[in-house]
Amino acid sequence: MNDATTVSGEIISGSVIDRLLATADCTTGVRALANATLTEEAGYTYGLAYGLSGGHDLLADAHSAGIGNLLGHAAPAIVAFALHHLDALLPDLTSEQWKRLDAAAVALHSRVCEDLTGAHATGDEPQAPADAVPDHVN
Repeated sequence: MNDATTVSGEIISGSVIDRLLATADCTTGVRALANATLTEEAGYTYGLAYGLSGGHDLLADAHSAGIGNLLGHAAPAIVAFALHHLDALLPDLTSEQWKRLDAAAVALHSRVCEDLTGAHATGDEPQAPADAVPDHVN
């Protein structure tokens, strides 16, 4: 992403803007984990609405329903992701202000916030294939 200039003339570096995007630098770590959560949920919500709206029998209507459901679900998650990364843009916020931003992010999408804080894992652990049988089952 390119640098951006604010109305007041301040220049914000492209790297800071990239941190706000749920699609940039998401190959490892907690950002990758949050990106995987967003991707999985987006696919599921689109497919669910598409199928329930008639699928191939009513292609245009089903696609519109799928996109509407996807955006309705993904938008809060993407905003929560961005709120979590505002520290580079707002370094002067007080701890009380950060608590309010964190609470807003969690209210929007708690799973993405948990992913970004490492509550589930760091995102660097090897992932088992979806069809793998857990050891305790054997």
